[in-house]
Amino acid sequence: MLDRLTIERMMAWAGDRPVLVALSGGGDSVALLHLLVDELGAGRVRAVIVDHALRDGSADDCAHALTFARALNVRADVLTLRWDEGANRAQQAARQARYAAICEYARAGQLNTIAAAHTADDQAETVLMRAANGSTWRGLAGIAPFAFAPLWPEGRGVALARPLLAARREPLRIYLRARGAQWIEDPANANPKFERVRVRQRLAALEADGLDPMRLAHLAARFRLRSDALDRAASKLIAESADLEDGAVICLDRWNAPAEVRRRALSAMIAAVGGASREPAWTEIEALEARVMRGDLPGVTHSGVEFSTTGGAVVLRREAGALLGRADGALPHPALPLRANVEAIWDGRLAITPPEEGWSVVPARNAYAVAFKNALDLKTYREAETLLRLRPLVAARVAHAFAPDINRAKP
Repeated sequence: MLDRLTIERMMAWAGDRPVLVALSGGGDSVALLHLLVDELGAGRVRAVIVDHALRDGSADDCAHALTFARALNVRADVLTLRWDEGANRAQQAARQARYAAICEYARAGQLNTIAAAHTADDQAETVLMRAANGSTWRGLAGIAPFAFAPLWPEGRGVALARPLLAARREPLRIYLRARGAQWIEDPANANPKFERVRVRQRLAALEADGLDPMRLAHLAARFRLRSDALDRAASKLIAESADLEDGAVICLDRWNAPAEVRRRALSAMIAAVGGASREPAWTEIEALEARVMRGDLPGVTHSGVEFSTTGGAVVLRREAGALLGRADGALPHPALPLRANVEAIWDGRLAITPPEEGWSVVPARNAYAVAFKNALDLKTYREAETLLRLRPLVAARVAHAFAPDINRAKP
């Protein structure tokens, strides 16, 4: 049931560290836990259970999930999400909060690999939902079997493996019944107010009428091959034609690749320079990359990134207005207090570790759009380099846009 290639990539990335299973207590994740324990041994597996704290009974379900892990001698912990008053608690927000909590837990435990129990049925549902919403072909590639965690900066360096992406739900439950294992049925999985539940029910009806939903999963697999090839070409183009530091400089005389490759590369660099978790919409990138090729860039900003030209190069820098505030109502980026010897991330693009208390980071109108404040005065980036440990994350964010390279040293 486990996909061998995904397991090999997952273990190459994890090295000698345990793999962290995202355990909900549902049939899919419990099956994944059993399969990985059989594959790797209980000592190479850990589990983390997230209580979203959004419904009555969620804590009891998490307690049950904890017993499932402990019955297999797997070390497990429950993370309970905290919600501010008035916070967005919709499914997408809950998903982001869940991934952020799991990634923070992984990094704190020096783990670099999360295993999630997405199945072929999840893949088919994803493809149908994206097709209905007018997705591009890249969206129809669906869920990646092996990628970085889908958020930044919390997910930096943390891979997300989906070893069950070729397995269907019902055989997983047959497997659990044969082992005498229990699992939890989440009531949200039957609530038609959620789009995925409605799509799941529609696919079940179509399957009863003779349509095999796995055709959608197979379509995703074919598009995934193309998407992976595009990513490899875009990563190569960036390596050969761009310099990445706090911003990015594209050397136009080396910016030679098919248009689709150039757009994919530009999308990754915009997210990196802006410190963003999500990349711009593909339709917006098409028009923007055409302007890059024409050199038609004076005054152009996009996704918090400012574009300019110098000689034969295009320069991408963090837009100062996105941090300092703008007349259109955009608020200034708040100052970030720092703790001694604790790494903090500023604006998704700079890691800072101060050797002593009393420092904070503030936005500033300069090339780096940042300054460093202590009780005495304000330091520029260059002045602070000798006082603080500073690590630009632009190159790391670009790498995060593509699949983890298991042939390189782990971050």
